[in-house]
Amino acid sequence: MNLDLRFERRMDHPVEKVWRALTTTERIADWLMANDFAPQIGHRFRLTGEAMPGWRGWANCEVLEMEPPSRMVWAWWAEDEDRETRVTFELTPDGNGTRLILTHRGEETPILVELLAGGWPGKLPALAAMLDRMA
Repeated sequence: MNLDLRFERRMDHPVEKVWRALTTTERIADWLMANDFAPQIGHRFRLTGEAMPGWRGWANCEVLEMEPPSRMVWAWWAEDEDRETRVTFELTPDGNGTRLILTHRGEETPILVELLAGGWPGKLPALAAMLDRMA
């Protein structure tokens, strides 16, 4: 099944601060999932959450692109290593804030498409809340 998600949010924080929230292991753990992320092209990492019907509880990922502080692309394997999806984060200045566009695209099982379509909308408010707490 085709996964084609796109979310656009304005964050009331400068691009550099949002970039740090997207590229720091501890910050990613705060708003998304526990991880062993490193901001290096080619780095393979794992996002770990709570298993649920239709999802094993982790996604294997790889950093494919990094253009600080404006663009990052991850390969994402939620279940089957033969079914790679792509997560793209794009940041642009928007007044004194940042416009974040997050896309998640590729071929995935129907249940994972449903889980991801329902999961990302809750993660973006968690990112905004974490940014409000960040120094």
